[in-house]
Amino acid sequence: MRAVRYHLSLLRYGLQLLLGRRFPGVYYRAPFACVRAEDIPAPALPGPGWVRIRPILAGICGSDMGTVMGKNSPALSPFVSFPAVLGHELVGRITEIAGEEAVGVADRLPVAPVRAALGANGELRPGDRVVVDPALGCVARGLAPCPACQRGEAYLCERNTEGSFAPGLILGFCRDLPGSWAEEMVAPAAQVFRVPDEVSDEKAVLIEPFAVALRAVLRGLPRFDGQAGEKILIIGGGTIGLATLAALRLLELEMRVSAAPVADITVVARHQFQQQVALQLGASRVVRGDSDLVRVAEELGGARAYRPVIGPPVYTGGFDLVYDCIGSHRTIDQSLRLTRGGGRIVLVGAAGQLPGLDWSFVWSRELTIIGSAGYGREHRLPPALATLAAAAAPDQGAGPAQGVAPAPHTFALALELLRRHPSYPLERLITHRFPLSAWREALAVNVRHGPHRAIKSVFTFDR
Repeated sequence: MRAVRYHLSLLRYGLQLLLGRRFPGVYYRAPFACVRAEDIPAPALPGPGWVRIRPILAGICGSDMGTVMGKNSPALSPFVSFPAVLGHELVGRITEIAGEEAVGVADRLPVAPVRAALGANGELRPGDRVVVDPALGCVARGLAPCPACQRGEAYLCERNTEGSFAPGLILGFCRDLPGSWAEEMVAPAAQVFRVPDEVSDEKAVLIEPFAVALRAVLRGLPRFDGQAGEKILIIGGGTIGLATLAALRLLELEMRVSAAPVADITVVARHQFQQQVALQLGASRVVRGDSDLVRVAEELGGARAYRPVIGPPVYTGGFDLVYDCIGSHRTIDQSLRLTRGGGRIVLVGAAGQLPGLDWSFVWSRELTIIGSAGYGREHRLPPALATLAAAAAPDQGAGPAQGVAPAPHTFALALELLRRHPSYPLERLITHRFPLSAWREALAVNVRHGPHRAIKSVFTFDR
Protein backbone atom coordinates (compact mmCIF):
# COMPACT_ATOMS: atom_id res chain seq x y z
CA MET A 1 0.00 0.00 0.00
CA ARG A 2 1.04 3.63 -0.48
CA ALA A 3 1.95 5.57 2.65
CA VAL A 4 3.78 8.71 3.79
CA ARG A 5 6.38 7.74 6.37
CA TYR A 6 8.88 9.63 8.54
CA HIS A 7 12.41 8.22 8.95
CA LEU A 8 14.44 9.64 11.81
CA SER A 9 18.10 10.21 10.96
CA LEU A 10 20.19 12.54 13.09
CA LEU A 11 22.25 13.60 10.07
CA ARG A 12 19.19 14.34 7.94
CA TYR A 13 17.48 15.99 10.91
CA GLY A 14 20.49 18.25 11.45
CA LEU A 15 20.68 19.25 7.79
CA GLN A 16 16.99 20.14 7.81
CA LEU A 17 17.33 22.28 10.92
CA LEU A 18 20.35 24.04 9.41
CA LEU A 19 18.69 24.84 6.09
CA GLY A 20 14.95 24.69 6.80
CA ARG A 21 14.43 28.21 8.11
CA ARG A 22 15.74 29.69 4.88
CA PHE A 23 14.71 26.93 2.47
CA PRO A 24 11.53 25.28 3.88
CA GLY A 25 11.29 22.97 0.89
CA VAL A 26 14.09 20.84 2.36
CA TYR A 27 11.56 19.32 4.78
CA TYR A 28 9.67 17.55 1.99
CA ARG A 29 11.55 17.94 -1.32
CA ALA A 30 15.25 17.52 -0.54
CA PRO A 31 16.89 14.12 -1.18
CA PHE A 32 17.80 14.07 2.51
CA ALA A 33 14.26 14.86 3.73
CA CYS A 34 13.16 12.59 6.59
CA VAL A 35 9.62 12.24 5.23
CA ARG A 36 8.88 10.35 2.01
CA ALA A 37 6.13 8.41 0.20
CA GLU A 38 6.70 4.65 -0.01
CA ASP A 39 5.08 1.38 -0.92
CA ILE A 40 4.93 -0.74 2.22
CA PRO A 41 3.09 -3.96 3.17
CA ALA A 42 -0.46 -3.55 4.43
CA PRO A 43 -0.56 -4.01 8.20
CA ALA A 44 -1.68 -7.35 9.64
CA LEU A 45 -4.45 -7.40 12.22
CA PRO A 46 -2.59 -7.92 15.53
CA GLY A 47 -5.27 -10.23 16.90
CA PRO A 48 -8.86 -10.47 18.18
CA GLY A 49 -10.31 -7.13 19.11
CA TRP A 50 -8.64 -5.23 16.23
CA VAL A 51 -10.20 -3.79 13.08
CA ARG A 52 -8.84 -2.83 9.67
CA ILE A 53 -9.85 0.63 8.43
CA ARG A 54 -9.61 2.30 5.04
CA PRO A 55 -9.42 6.09 5.51
CA ILE A 56 -11.88 8.38 3.77
CA LEU A 57 -10.30 11.62 5.00
CA ALA A 58 -7.14 12.04 7.08
CA GLY A 59 -6.09 15.26 8.76
CA ILE A 60 -2.69 16.95 8.94
CA CYS A 61 -2.04 17.89 12.57
CA GLY A 62 0.34 20.41 14.10
CA SER A 63 2.17 17.55 15.83
CA ASP A 64 2.67 15.88 12.44
CA MET A 65 4.15 19.11 11.08
CA GLY A 66 6.24 19.49 14.24
CA THR A 67 7.78 16.12 13.46
CA VAL A 68 8.33 16.92 9.78
CA MET A 69 9.97 20.26 10.66
CA GLY A 70 11.92 19.04 13.69
CA LYS A 71 10.10 21.31 16.13
CA ASN A 72 8.72 18.78 18.62
CA SER A 73 10.36 18.66 22.04
CA PRO A 74 13.10 16.01 22.38
CA ALA A 75 11.67 15.28 25.85
CA LEU A 76 9.05 13.07 24.17
CA SER A 77 11.53 11.13 22.02
CA PRO A 78 11.57 8.03 24.31
CA PHE A 79 7.85 7.61 23.63
CA VAL A 80 7.94 7.50 19.80
CA SER A 81 9.55 5.13 17.30
CA PHE A 82 10.45 5.47 13.64
CA PRO A 83 10.12 4.93 10.75
CA ALA A 84 6.44 5.61 11.25
CA VAL A 85 3.51 6.28 8.92
CA LEU A 86 2.26 9.65 10.16
CA GLY A 87 -1.34 10.70 10.82
CA HIS A 88 -3.81 10.17 13.67
CA GLU A 89 -6.86 12.17 12.56
CA LEU A 90 -9.28 10.30 10.30
CA VAL A 91 -12.71 9.17 9.35
CA GLY A 92 -12.77 5.82 7.59
CA ARG A 93 -14.65 2.59 6.94
CA ILE A 94 -14.07 -0.75 8.59
CA THR A 95 -13.04 -3.37 6.04
CA GLU A 96 -12.19 -6.30 8.33
CA ILE A 97 -12.65 -7.31 11.98
CA ALA A 98 -10.45 -9.84 13.75
CA GLY A 99 -12.52 -12.28 15.74
CA GLU A 100 -15.64 -11.18 13.93
CA GLU A 101 -17.75 -13.78 15.74
CA ALA A 102 -17.11 -11.90 18.98
CA VAL A 103 -18.42 -8.53 17.78
CA GLY A 104 -20.67 -6.95 20.39
CA VAL A 105 -19.44 -9.10 23.30
CA ALA A 106 -18.41 -6.53 25.88
CA ASP A 107 -15.39 -8.34 27.29
CA ARG A 108 -13.95 -9.06 23.81
CA LEU A 109 -14.78 -6.03 21.66
CA PRO A 110 -15.86 -3.24 24.01
CA VAL A 111 -17.17 -0.36 21.91
CA ALA A 112 -18.21 3.12 23.08
CA PRO A 113 -21.19 3.99 20.86
CA VAL A 114 -23.31 7.09 20.80
CA ARG A 115 -26.50 5.52 22.13
CA ALA A 116 -28.95 7.96 20.59
CA ALA A 117 -27.57 7.34 17.12
CA LEU A 118 -26.55 3.69 17.23
CA GLY A 119 -29.22 1.82 19.18
CA ALA A 120 -28.63 -0.56 22.03
CA ASN A 121 -25.95 -3.02 21.03
CA GLY A 122 -23.08 -0.93 19.68
CA GLU A 123 -21.83 -3.69 17.39
CA LEU A 124 -19.18 -2.88 14.81
CA ARG A 125 -19.48 -4.32 11.32
CA PRO A 126 -17.50 -4.08 8.09
CA GLY A 127 -18.66 -1.01 6.19
CA ASP A 128 -19.24 1.08 9.31
CA ARG A 129 -18.02 4.68 9.11
CA VAL A 130 -15.81 5.30 12.15
CA VAL A 131 -13.34 7.55 13.91
CA VAL A 132 -10.50 6.33 16.14
CA ASP A 133 -9.05 7.30 19.51
CA PRO A 134 -5.38 6.82 18.51
CA ALA A 135 -3.92 6.43 22.02
CA LEU A 136 -1.72 3.33 22.42
CA GLY A 137 -2.31 2.39 26.04
CA CYS A 138 -2.06 -0.84 27.98
CA VAL A 139 -5.07 -2.56 26.44
CA ALA A 140 -3.82 -1.98 22.89
CA ARG A 141 -0.38 -3.24 23.97
CA GLY A 142 -1.71 -6.43 25.58
CA LEU A 143 -0.74 -5.36 29.11
CA ALA A 144 -2.53 -5.30 32.43
CA PRO A 145 -3.88 -1.75 32.68
CA CYS A 146 -1.89 0.89 34.53
CA PRO A 147 -3.80 3.36 36.77
CA ALA A 148 -4.43 5.76 33.88
CA CYS A 149 -5.76 3.01 31.63
CA GLN A 150 -7.94 1.72 34.48
CA ARG A 151 -9.56 5.16 34.47
CA GLY A 152 -10.12 4.90 30.72
CA GLU A 153 -7.47 7.55 29.96
CA ALA A 154 -5.15 5.67 27.63
CA TYR A 155 -3.65 8.95 26.41
CA LEU A 156 -1.98 9.20 29.85
CA CYS A 157 -0.75 5.58 29.82
CA GLU A 158 2.36 4.97 31.94
CA ARG A 159 3.57 1.98 29.89
CA ASN A 160 3.54 3.15 26.29
CA THR A 161 7.09 1.89 25.67
CA GLU A 162 6.20 -1.70 26.64
CA GLY A 163 4.11 -4.61 25.42
CA SER A 164 3.36 -5.87 21.93
CA PHE A 165 4.54 -2.86 19.96
CA ALA A 166 7.40 -0.39 19.71
CA PRO A 167 7.15 2.86 21.72
CA GLY A 168 4.43 5.24 20.65
CA LEU A 169 2.03 7.52 22.48
CA ILE A 170 -0.50 7.36 19.66
CA LEU A 171 -1.02 5.86 16.23
CA GLY A 172 1.13 7.66 13.70
CA PHE A 173 4.15 7.78 16.00
CA CYS A 174 4.76 4.02 16.35
CA ARG A 175 6.80 2.12 13.77
CA ASP A 176 4.73 -1.06 14.19
CA LEU A 177 1.28 0.51 13.61
CA PRO A 178 0.75 2.79 10.60
CA GLY A 179 -1.14 6.02 11.01
CA SER A 180 -3.80 7.50 8.76
CA TRP A 181 -1.52 8.84 5.99
CA ALA A 182 -1.84 5.46 4.30
CA GLU A 183 -4.34 3.47 2.30
CA GLU A 184 -5.01 1.12 5.24
CA MET A 185 -4.50 1.08 9.00
CA VAL A 186 -5.49 -1.04 11.99
CA ALA A 187 -6.87 0.03 15.37
CA PRO A 188 -8.17 -1.52 18.61
CA ALA A 189 -11.95 -1.96 18.36
CA ALA A 190 -12.29 -0.66 21.93
CA GLN A 191 -11.12 2.72 20.63
CA VAL A 192 -13.28 2.85 17.51
CA PHE A 193 -16.44 5.00 17.45
CA ARG A 194 -19.16 4.68 14.87
CA VAL A 195 -20.09 8.01 13.25
CA PRO A 196 -23.78 8.98 13.37
CA ASP A 197 -25.47 9.59 10.02
CA GLU A 198 -26.05 13.23 10.98
CA VAL A 199 -22.28 13.88 11.17
CA SER A 200 -20.64 14.44 7.78
CA ASP A 201 -17.23 13.11 6.78
CA GLU A 202 -15.88 16.66 6.94
CA LYS A 203 -16.97 17.02 10.57
CA ALA A 204 -15.97 13.47 11.49
CA VAL A 205 -12.35 13.92 10.38
CA LEU A 206 -12.17 16.81 12.87
CA ILE A 207 -13.30 14.69 15.83
CA GLU A 208 -9.75 14.06 17.12
CA PRO A 209 -8.71 17.75 17.35
CA PHE A 210 -12.23 18.67 18.45
CA ALA A 211 -11.96 16.10 21.26
CA VAL A 212 -8.61 17.63 22.31
CA ALA A 213 -10.34 21.01 22.51
CA LEU A 214 -13.44 19.61 24.23
CA ARG A 215 -11.38 17.98 26.96
CA ALA A 216 -9.46 21.22 27.48
CA VAL A 217 -12.71 23.15 27.80
CA LEU A 218 -14.07 20.61 30.29
CA ARG A 219 -10.87 20.80 32.34
CA GLY A 220 -11.17 24.58 32.50
CA LEU A 221 -14.94 24.17 33.05
CA PRO A 222 -16.41 27.56 32.20
CA ARG A 223 -19.34 28.64 34.30
CA PHE A 224 -22.37 29.24 32.10
CA ASP A 225 -24.63 29.90 35.10
CA GLY A 226 -26.68 33.07 34.91
CA GLN A 227 -26.54 35.99 32.54
CA ALA A 228 -23.08 37.31 33.35
CA GLY A 229 -21.05 34.30 32.26
CA GLU A 230 -17.27 34.50 32.25
CA LYS A 231 -14.78 36.59 30.33
CA ILE A 232 -12.89 33.97 28.29
CA LEU A 233 -9.79 34.44 26.15
CA ILE A 234 -8.62 31.98 23.47
CA ILE A 235 -5.10 32.63 22.18
CA GLY A 236 -4.66 31.08 18.75
CA GLY A 237 -6.64 31.01 15.51
CA GLY A 238 -5.45 27.64 14.25
CA THR A 239 -7.31 24.33 14.38
CA ILE A 240 -7.09 23.84 18.15
CA GLY A 241 -7.92 27.46 19.00
CA LEU A 242 -10.98 27.45 16.73
CA ALA A 243 -12.01 23.98 17.91
CA THR A 244 -11.82 25.28 21.48
CA LEU A 245 -14.18 28.08 20.50
CA ALA A 246 -16.50 25.50 18.93
CA ALA A 247 -16.44 23.32 22.05
CA LEU A 248 -17.28 26.32 24.25
CA ARG A 249 -20.24 27.36 22.12
CA LEU A 250 -21.60 23.82 21.69
CA LEU A 251 -21.35 23.10 25.43
CA GLU A 252 -23.03 26.41 26.10
CA LEU A 253 -25.95 25.29 23.94
CA GLU A 254 -26.26 22.26 26.25
CA MET A 255 -25.83 24.14 29.55
CA ARG A 256 -27.23 27.64 29.22
CA VAL A 257 -30.58 28.78 30.58
CA SER A 258 -31.08 31.72 28.22
CA ALA A 259 -31.63 31.90 24.48
CA ALA A 260 -28.59 34.12 23.84
CA PRO A 261 -24.93 33.26 24.30
CA VAL A 262 -23.77 33.85 27.86
CA ALA A 263 -19.98 33.56 27.82
CA ASP A 264 -18.00 36.46 26.38
CA ILE A 265 -15.27 34.90 24.23
CA THR A 266 -12.37 36.88 22.81
CA VAL A 267 -10.16 35.13 20.24
CA VAL A 268 -6.63 36.21 19.33
CA ALA A 269 -6.04 35.30 15.68
CA ARG A 270 -3.10 36.43 13.59
CA HIS A 271 -4.58 36.16 10.10
CA GLN A 272 -7.71 37.68 8.63
CA PHE A 273 -8.98 34.35 7.28
CA GLN A 274 -8.72 32.90 10.81
CA GLN A 275 -10.60 35.90 12.18
CA GLN A 276 -13.45 35.37 9.71
CA VAL A 277 -13.88 31.72 10.69
CA ALA A 278 -13.72 32.60 14.40
CA LEU A 279 -16.63 35.02 13.97
CA GLN A 280 -18.58 32.39 12.02
CA LEU A 281 -18.06 29.93 14.89
CA GLY A 282 -19.36 32.36 17.50
CA ALA A 283 -16.52 34.50 18.85
CA SER A 284 -17.74 37.62 20.62
CA ARG A 285 -14.83 39.48 19.05
CA VAL A 286 -11.50 38.75 17.42
CA VAL A 287 -8.31 40.74 18.02
CA ARG A 288 -4.91 40.59 16.39
CA GLY A 289 -2.36 42.81 18.11
CA ASP A 290 -1.19 43.19 21.71
CA SER A 291 -2.66 46.69 22.05
CA ASP A 292 -6.13 45.49 21.03
CA LEU A 293 -5.93 42.59 23.45
CA VAL A 294 -4.94 44.86 26.34
CA ARG A 295 -7.79 47.23 25.45
CA VAL A 296 -10.31 44.36 25.62
CA ALA A 297 -8.86 43.21 28.97
CA GLU A 298 -9.28 46.75 30.28
CA GLU A 299 -12.82 47.24 28.96
CA LEU A 300 -14.20 43.80 29.83
CA GLY A 301 -12.09 42.62 32.74
CA GLY A 302 -11.24 45.91 34.42
CA ALA A 303 -7.52 45.39 33.83
CA ARG A 304 -5.24 48.20 35.02
CA ALA A 305 -1.66 48.62 33.85
CA TYR A 306 1.32 49.26 36.13
CA ARG A 307 4.91 49.91 35.14
CA PRO A 308 7.54 47.90 37.07
CA VAL A 309 11.08 49.15 37.67
CA ILE A 310 12.18 47.18 34.62
CA GLY A 311 10.35 45.05 32.12
CA PRO A 312 6.95 45.18 30.38
CA PRO A 313 3.72 46.36 32.06
CA VAL A 314 1.92 44.24 34.63
CA TYR A 315 -1.83 44.25 35.18
CA THR A 316 -4.47 43.72 37.79
CA GLY A 317 -7.83 42.35 36.69
CA GLY A 318 -8.25 40.71 33.32
CA PHE A 319 -9.86 37.56 31.95
CA ASP A 320 -11.47 34.89 34.14
CA LEU A 321 -10.33 31.98 31.98
CA VAL A 322 -7.64 31.75 29.29
CA TYR A 323 -7.07 28.92 26.81
CA ASP A 324 -3.55 29.20 25.39
CA CYS A 325 -3.67 27.20 22.17
CA ILE A 326 -0.21 28.26 20.95
CA GLY A 327 2.16 27.47 23.84
CA SER A 328 4.93 29.92 22.95
CA HIS A 329 6.95 32.02 25.39
CA ARG A 330 5.05 35.11 24.23
CA THR A 331 1.55 33.66 24.54
CA ILE A 332 2.11 32.08 27.94
CA ASP A 333 3.55 35.38 29.17
CA GLN A 334 0.40 37.12 27.88
CA SER A 335 -1.77 34.54 29.63
CA LEU A 336 0.00 35.02 32.96
CA ARG A 337 -0.20 38.82 32.79
CA LEU A 338 -3.81 39.16 31.61
CA THR A 339 -5.57 36.58 33.81
CA ARG A 340 -7.26 38.08 36.86
CA GLY A 341 -6.34 37.01 40.38
CA GLY A 342 -7.84 33.59 41.13
CA GLY A 343 -8.36 32.89 37.42
CA ARG A 344 -7.55 29.77 35.37
CA ILE A 345 -5.17 29.19 32.48
CA VAL A 346 -5.48 26.03 30.38
CA LEU A 347 -2.36 25.17 28.37
CA VAL A 348 -3.61 23.44 25.23
CA GLY A 349 -0.77 24.39 22.90
CA ALA A 350 2.26 22.12 22.91
CA ALA A 351 4.60 24.29 24.99
CA GLY A 352 8.19 23.09 25.17
CA GLN A 353 11.28 24.57 26.80
CA LEU A 354 10.53 28.23 27.65
CA PRO A 355 13.47 29.80 29.49
CA GLY A 356 13.05 33.22 31.06
CA LEU A 357 9.31 32.96 31.76
CA ASP A 358 8.25 34.91 34.86
CA TRP A 359 6.14 32.62 37.07
CA SER A 360 5.67 35.14 39.89
CA PHE A 361 2.15 35.85 38.58
CA VAL A 362 1.13 32.26 39.36
CA TRP A 363 1.74 32.35 43.12
CA SER A 364 1.15 36.06 43.69
CA ARG A 365 -2.29 35.93 42.03
CA GLU A 366 -3.16 32.35 42.97
CA LEU A 367 -3.66 31.35 39.36
CA THR A 368 -4.66 27.80 38.49
CA ILE A 369 -2.57 26.36 35.64
CA ILE A 370 -4.14 23.36 33.90
CA GLY A 371 -2.44 21.19 31.30
CA SER A 372 -4.52 19.45 28.66
CA ALA A 373 -3.43 17.37 25.68
CA GLY A 374 -5.60 14.37 24.88
CA TYR A 375 -8.92 12.66 25.59
CA GLY A 376 -10.41 9.76 27.50
CA ARG A 377 -13.29 8.87 29.79
CA GLU A 378 -14.77 12.06 31.25
CA HIS A 379 -15.46 11.23 34.90
CA ARG A 380 -16.01 14.78 36.16
CA LEU A 381 -18.77 16.18 33.99
CA PRO A 382 -20.96 18.87 35.59
CA PRO A 383 -24.60 18.02 36.39
CA ALA A 384 -25.76 20.41 33.65
CA LEU A 385 -24.36 17.95 31.09
CA ALA A 386 -26.14 14.89 32.50
CA THR A 387 -28.40 14.50 29.46
CA LEU A 388 -25.50 14.75 27.05
CA ALA A 389 -23.45 12.31 29.14
CA ALA A 390 -26.28 9.79 29.24
CA ALA A 391 -26.64 9.88 25.46
CA ALA A 392 -22.89 9.47 24.92
CA ALA A 393 -22.15 6.86 27.64
CA PRO A 394 -21.35 3.28 26.63
CA ASP A 395 -24.30 0.90 26.64
CA GLN A 396 -22.55 -2.20 27.84
CA GLY A 397 -19.39 -3.29 29.56
CA ALA A 398 -17.08 -1.16 31.60
CA GLY A 399 -14.89 0.15 28.77
CA PRO A 400 -11.34 -0.83 27.90
CA ALA A 401 -10.55 -2.14 31.39
CA GLN A 402 -12.52 -3.85 34.12
CA GLY A 403 -13.52 -1.49 36.91
CA VAL A 404 -13.79 1.62 34.74
CA ALA A 405 -16.85 3.67 35.58
CA PRO A 406 -19.34 3.97 32.72
CA ALA A 407 -18.31 7.54 31.95
CA PRO A 408 -18.56 8.76 28.36
CA HIS A 409 -15.41 9.08 26.27
CA THR A 410 -14.50 12.52 24.92
CA PHE A 411 -14.94 11.19 21.36
CA ALA A 412 -18.48 10.01 22.17
CA LEU A 413 -19.33 13.39 23.69
CA ALA A 414 -17.92 15.16 20.63
CA LEU A 415 -19.93 12.99 18.23
CA GLU A 416 -23.10 13.48 20.24
CA LEU A 417 -22.65 17.26 20.37
CA LEU A 418 -22.29 17.40 16.59
CA ARG A 419 -25.22 15.00 16.11
CA ARG A 420 -27.45 17.23 18.26
CA HIS A 421 -26.40 20.43 16.54
CA PRO A 422 -26.01 19.52 12.85
CA SER A 423 -26.12 23.14 11.68
CA TYR A 424 -23.03 24.16 13.65
CA PRO A 425 -20.40 24.82 10.94
CA LEU A 426 -17.36 23.01 12.38
CA GLU A 427 -16.40 21.85 8.88
CA ARG A 428 -15.36 25.43 8.02
CA LEU A 429 -12.04 24.60 9.65
CA ILE A 430 -11.17 22.54 6.56
CA THR A 431 -9.54 24.82 4.01
CA HIS A 432 -7.49 22.46 1.83
CA ARG A 433 -7.84 18.93 0.40
CA PHE A 434 -5.17 16.82 -1.26
CA PRO A 435 -4.94 13.28 -2.59
CA LEU A 436 -2.20 11.33 -0.84
CA SER A 437 -0.16 11.47 -4.05
CA ALA A 438 0.06 15.27 -3.57
CA TRP A 439 1.64 14.95 -0.13
CA ARG A 440 4.49 17.33 -0.97
CA GLU A 441 2.02 20.06 -1.95
CA ALA A 442 0.07 19.41 1.25
CA LEU A 443 3.16 19.78 3.42
CA ALA A 444 4.22 22.92 1.53
CA VAL A 445 0.87 24.53 2.37
CA ASN A 446 1.22 23.63 6.05
CA VAL A 447 4.84 24.73 6.35
CA ARG A 448 3.65 28.23 5.34
CA HIS A 449 0.00 28.14 6.33
CA GLY A 450 -0.41 31.91 6.58
CA PRO A 451 0.25 32.81 2.94
CA HIS A 452 -1.83 29.80 1.86
CA ARG A 453 -4.76 30.74 4.17
CA ALA A 454 -4.70 27.23 5.62
CA ILE A 455 -6.37 26.11 8.83
CA LYS A 456 -6.97 22.37 8.48
CA SER A 457 -5.72 20.38 5.50
CA VAL A 458 -6.90 16.83 4.84
CA PHE A 459 -5.87 13.97 2.60
CA THR A 460 -8.64 12.43 0.52
CA PHE A 461 -8.87 8.76 -0.45
CA ASP A 462 -10.91 6.84 -3.02
CA ARG A 463 -14.18 5.74 -1.43
